Amino acid sequence: MGEPPKPPVSPSANFSNTAFPNTDSTHTLRLHVPSRALRVLIADDHEAVRIGLCAILESVDISVCAQATNGEEAVEKSIQLRPDLIILDISMPGIGGVEAARQIRVFLPEVPILFFTTHNSPQLLALSKLVGAQGFITKNETAVTLLKAVDALRNGKAFFNS
Repeated sequence: MGEPPKPPVSPSANFSNTAFPNTDSTHTLRLHVPSRALRVLIADDHEAVRIGLCAILESVDISVCAQATNGEEAVEKSIQLRPDLIILDISMPGIGGVEAARQIRVFLPEVPILFFTTHNSPQLLALSKLVGAQGFITKNETAVTLLKAVDALRNGKAFFNS
């Protein structure tokens, strides 16, 4: 049994009205939360990273529809749940994020993929674009940067911050 069809995400949705503190506590990013929560799949082999991402996303009413601990699980859950956005770590057990992205692209060519990784190199950035990712950020970025990347991808834009 599948889920009922999901309504399209409004292309004008952005995060301009919800407060999210910046890391220096003196600035606040204003985010607008759309009427229907964005459904995100998170794939990372580190539980603490998945929990942190969930907390950040859910703090601005973004729904985490599933979590995966490896590339195979990410592909399987992506096909099954058809999320609005996929966040992938590059280094995971099994096939890893790059191969998972290749496989997901076959079944879900329209779903944006954001690589969220500790690895930062021009080669990985180029490879992420080659496999069809619309975004690439490193794990040392702030929560605000992560939310800006999610907002960009949600609105059909790319976000490559390396």
